[in-house]
Amino acid sequence: MRQLYLKRLHKLVWVLLPFYLFALSPLCFSSCTLETSNNGKLDGMWLMTNIDTLATGGSADVRESLITWSFQVKLMQLRHPNNRMVFHFLHENNQLILMDAVIDDRMSGDRPVTDNETMQRVGLTQPKDTFIVLNLTNNDLNIANKQYRFRFRKY
Repeated sequence: MRQLYLKRLHKLVWVLLPFYLFALSPLCFSSCTLETSNNGKLDGMWLMTNIDTLATGGSADVRESLITWSFQVKLMQLRHPNNRMVFHFLHENNQLILMDAVIDDRMSGDRPVTDNETMQRVGLTQPKDTFIVLNLTNNDLNIANKQYRFRFRKY
């Protein structure tokens, strides 16, 4: 009797299994979405090598400072020896716009940047800054705002 029951159960499982798999397959493919990036060559970590002051023509080699800008999807993280900031960014038509700056402080919580002084410590002019992309290759990035030209190499 038990063997007959097991045979019928086994047959029932094999008959119903394809229907269950067919019914559950849309859940497997739609339960999560992957956000992809269309940033092209901009994606990745960039090491700042030089800051040029446009008004005076001065240039500073800042490789030793280990200032990095990292781009991924819609966020840019700026790492400076004294600060870590996160920005939303928009990159189109040879323009790079940084906006919605926050100080990245895991211990005290992220705080929005509202003053220009904090931005100037990391070489930016204001919490929302617009750059012209002068050069962007797989290894080099050169951008300029109203006061500075920044040169980077891929890290």
